[in-house]
Amino acid sequence: MGKYNKITVVHIGDFLGYPPVISLIENLLHHHVKVDLISSTEAHRIPVIMQNNSDFNYICVPYDLGSGLKSRIVRVFLNRKTIRETVAASMKTSDILWTTTDVAIKVLGEQLFEYKHVMQLMELIQRFPHFTNIKALDFPIDEFGRKAYKVIVPDLDRAYIQQAWWDLKEVPTVLPNKPYSINRGEISETTQVALDKIKTETRKILLYSGVITPERNIGEFAAAIRNREDCVLYVIGKSLSGETYLNKLLDENPNIVYLGYHTAPSHLEFIQYAHIGLTPYVPTHSNLHPIINALYCAPNKIYEYSAFGVPMVGTNVLGLLRPFEQYGIGKCAKDMMPESVLECVEYIDEHHDEMSKNCLKFFEKDNLDKIVQDIIEG
Repeated sequence: MGKYNKITVVHIGDFLGYPPVISLIENLLHHHVKVDLISSTEAHRIPVIMQNNSDFNYICVPYDLGSGLKSRIVRVFLNRKTIRETVAASMKTSDILWTTTDVAIKVLGEQLFEYKHVMQLMELIQRFPHFTNIKALDFPIDEFGRKAYKVIVPDLDRAYIQQAWWDLKEVPTVLPNKPYSINRGEISETTQVALDKIKTETRKILLYSGVITPERNIGEFAAAIRNREDCVLYVIGKSLSGETYLNKLLDENPNIVYLGYHTAPSHLEFIQYAHIGLTPYVPTHSNLHPIINALYCAPNKIYEYSAFGVPMVGTNVLGLLRPFEQYGIGKCAKDMMPESVLECVEYIDEHHDEMSKNCLKFFEKDNLDKIVQDIIEG
């Protein structure tokens, strides 16, 4: 990667909520590529390992993610202008502009055509509606894909789907959602207290790590092991459905232990204590990302659990079913009835040693260094 002096990475929002962005930055820095990261994460939350790297320069640009009219006005007339000016200044000494979300494309707009642009997509996206659902008024995100130097997606199925949707000349490059390293970073006092609790657990731990919403079936997983006194469900993450939902979930399921929210990458510390990792993905529709997005999910959780040799139980979607069956790293429940989930748990119990070894092999199979090098060097 020596021919490139600096790469500017733009992530709209909090990049610490996106492990693939952390992985990308770690990869570039490991190869002594200078990185300007433009994002909205508060500077004091940047991992120490990044702050202490002389090749890393962080530029915090606020971005109002609120849904109200005032937030929208701030985004359009203030945040967007500031981000574009910041990108222009950074690109005076950068070779590549690397965006990590579809939102960044809309924010930067035609400014992207001025640079060698790597367009990384975290989700499948066919259309980008403006303020209505009238297709003729869509933001032309497909045009930006066709003009980008490279389009990057996390999964081969998604690559071919994205090519078909946007009429791309080339199949997008696959950069798996795999952690570049299992460096857990600095451990906060709060995280250490939670770790002290999980490491003394004597029951088999089913671990859920992620956002907490009704769509993630956490209650159904708890119900499946309710009569298994040798099992317990540990949950780490942030409730997007409010404290009322979380408290109700815990009250109704005494076999759930909630350990709070822990910022990446310190959340990885908990995985080593898990017997089984949970990967529930339920197809839901949004204006931006279609139902097929969840069917062809490419979760970083598969790699996070695999790194520690932890087999998984997931919901019955193709993005999980294929790697689980192909590599022997997990089981998909045919539905969320307790007996179906329990059947998967019991199968993993019986084959745990073999599946754990398969997980470690799965984690090692992708060479992120080579993939990123090929992306930036063409």
